[in-house]
Amino acid sequence: MQLKSNDQVLKVVSMTRYHFVAGFPTAGARHFAGLLAQNPRFSVSSDSAAEQVFGLLDAGREAPDSPLSDLDGDTRAALLRGSLDAVHHARPLDAVVIDNNPKWLGHMRRLSTLFPLSRFVVMVRDPARIAAEIAEETGDARSPASLMSKDGLIGAPMGQVQDLLGSAAADRLLLLDYERLLSDPERVLGAVYSFLGERVFAHNFRDLPARTVAPSVKPLARRFSMPSLSGAHHAQTAPQPVWRRSQSSAALMLLSETG
Repeated sequence: MQLKSNDQVLKVVSMTRYHFVAGFPTAGARHFAGLLAQNPRFSVSSDSAAEQVFGLLDAGREAPDSPLSDLDGDTRAALLRGSLDAVHHARPLDAVVIDNNPKWLGHMRRLSTLFPLSRFVVMVRDPARIAAEIAEETGDARSPASLMSKDGLIGAPMGQVQDLLGSAAADRLLLLDYERLLSDPERVLGAVYSFLGERVFAHNFRDLPARTVAPSVKPLARRFSMPSLSGAHHAQTAPQPVWRRSQSSAALMLLSETG
């Protein structure tokens, strides 16, 4: 639809809902985003420029030589919100924007304040499966210590998820296990639509990879909590991930029965 006035532009900005998808390595975020893209109501992007632009603007508020450092808080917030509107300016008037980028994990606290209607989906997977698939794809069998370290491919997002599970935005967070999506896609997508507050759409699951575990017989949604990620024990022994512990969190979790 062609927008013809500033009033219409402001209206579509205020109407648009933004949701964010992030994922651990090999955890199927692209497959999940591809499923959602089948719904014509959704404007879905993977690795758009939105995260990079948002990150640069957000970092500028801390740099003393940046013009952003002189802006008041409300103006900076408007600029950050506007960056997503600019990147996704070609969306249909009534679209729901879903942007998939693993780096959104580091921005989710900020995004939850800027976009009060937003929801966050984080694709997770058993760390052992991630490590095995990385080794298979790259031929580089990395040590558990390097993968699970604070800055490691698994440890870094694990720490960010731990932070989010204990945050005020946790009730807007959905952790979705890749194996659960593969084994029970129709029910999982139904739960995702309920979480997003959208009408269920009939998806085609033909292009999903073959599932690697048996279908679960447990309840669809489960709630878990956050262990400590600090100390040498974490790097050496790769304990259960944060979503496999017993302390409660306000986040919704759709998990497989293994991993």
